[in-house]
Amino acid sequence: MVCRCGPPGAGGSCRRISQFVLKVHSRCDLSCDHCYIYQHADQTWRGRPTRMPPATAQAAARRIAEHAREHGLPVVHVVLHGGEPLLLGAAGLREVLAELRSAITPWARLDLRMQTNGVLLDEELCRLFVEYDLRVGVSFDGDRAANDRHRVFAHGGSSHDHVRRALALLRRPEHRTSYAGILCTVDVRNDPDRVYEALLAESPPRVDLLLPHATWDQP
Repeated sequence: MVCRCGPPGAGGSCRRISQFVLKVHSRCDLSCDHCYIYQHADQTWRGRPTRMPPATAQAAARRIAEHAREHGLPVVHVVLHGGEPLLLGAAGLREVLAELRSAITPWARLDLRMQTNGVLLDEELCRLFVEYDLRVGVSFDGDRAANDRHRVFAHGGSSHDHVRRALALLRRPEHRTSYAGILCTVDVRNDPDRVYEALLAESPPRVDLLLPHATWDQP
């Protein structure tokens, strides 16, 4: 198979794509009230498969590899996303990572990433991520009051301790190479100094600040 849009310079409209987001699991173990997937008007996620089937992961890896080969990409960035990707479990994630590595690395360097809430992160998963050189970004909104303003379980319980435990695992020397950083969703009602200090205490390699989605009705 070849890239259906033709090779570079062929005059087609194809653009080189170097970053791909794979939603490997479509459900989440938190119930964040600012989530753009589950809490907004579009509820089509309810009718979609819970997890990415192995055949789909294989096909995605194959097509990404074809694109990289046809366009001579030096590096391909793949982000595992959700829902919550850790719900796929260690065995399921290993299958996806193995497919990506096998298909893509003959043609391009593979940069693997994941965005997770961290609730299910454990030592087995950390070892898997180190093995595949996958870097993990953790969603965390700061001190307990700030984090639990939105990032809670469906029963309303706090996720703060769970996420801090995950961050502590990533800070360990044997896992540190997989620690990509923290994604913090901004809420102007939170104390910015306390949020900043809480983020800094987790020694993240980097912090990204995310403005939540807004509309004219809810600015």
